[in-house]
Amino acid sequence: MPIEGFNYKAHASDIVGQVKNLLEQPNSAVPNTVTKEDKQFIIGIIQNFCVMCGEALFNDPNLKFSAVEAANIVQIVAEWTFHKSIDMITSKIPVPNRAPILQVIALNVFNIAKLASIKKLPQDKLITLVEEKVKQVFEEEIQKLAKKGTINPEQANAALKASNLENFVENVEENRLDNAQKEANNNEENSSNAKKVLKYTALAVILKNLPIEKANEILSALDKTTAGHVINYMKMSNLEDKIDHNLLIKSLEEIKRFIPIPESANTQRILTKYHKLVKTVKPSILSDIAMKERESVKDFILDTTFPALEVFSPLVIKSLINIIEEKINDN
Repeated sequence: MPIEGFNYKAHASDIVGQVKNLLEQPNSAVPNTVTKEDKQFIIGIIQNFCVMCGEALFNDPNLKFSAVEAANIVQIVAEWTFHKSIDMITSKIPVPNRAPILQVIALNVFNIAKLASIKKLPQDKLITLVEEKVKQVFEEEIQKLAKKGTINPEQANAALKASNLENFVENVEENRLDNAQKEANNNEENSSNAKKVLKYTALAVILKNLPIEKANEILSALDKTTAGHVINYMKMSNLEDKIDHNLLIKSLEEIKRFIPIPESANTQRILTKYHKLVKTVKPSILSDIAMKERESVKDFILDTTFPALEVFSPLVIKSLINIIEEKINDN
């Protein structure tokens, strides 16, 4: 039975329209090395894949997907096709080899996403499974070309290291986070969008420090859009250093109201371990770390007798310690 409300041709056209806009405007997703011919190739192959995948889902009598689930699968295929196209272009994989590799990737993404949707896996799990499969398949295909002598070792290495998706996501989220912090700093009442971004970021900081089972449990309780943003922030390296610590602490305090993070009895033990660490660190390093912090955080960093439990919540203490330990390790 066809999927009610799923117009796969219209959905394909919508995706292609998004791709065209992305390719026409200067942005982090499209390097300057991408030519007009490359762009036409990307648009054409995404158009074909979206129609084929959409039609296959629409006409499969055994599937019980909603229109939203079917559209999501097609969207995932399109996104990976776009990013791996860019990766092959920037690493100079020969043009005749690009479409066959993208076909293998698209088929695997389609099957994994379809199976994950049948099993009703959480969005974060689906994203992880697809990403792992793409990396595996892409590496296998590139290695085949290298063994045949179609590409040289430098091209193979460049292709395997390329990650347009990671660069794109990190740049997008960093820009969103930067804009949110500016809004928060310039407007006492803050816009709702700025608050939302800061909460996504603060939640990502929390989940990065939780056992993976607990983190996935919380992610699965969020709506797909929110979970997607939080997962993107969790993937960002040195996330804690990219957000103003005062805003981070404020957002963490707000999140405590709706996420049941227990105020662990281990806080004192964590503090004791932290105090032992800072005693082994040169005072000059601690002073550099504390330099730009607000007074209470400075005291926490520099004074082991500072009454942290009276000033900060256990959650904030843990976050501060993680941030400080990372900065100490960087030195």
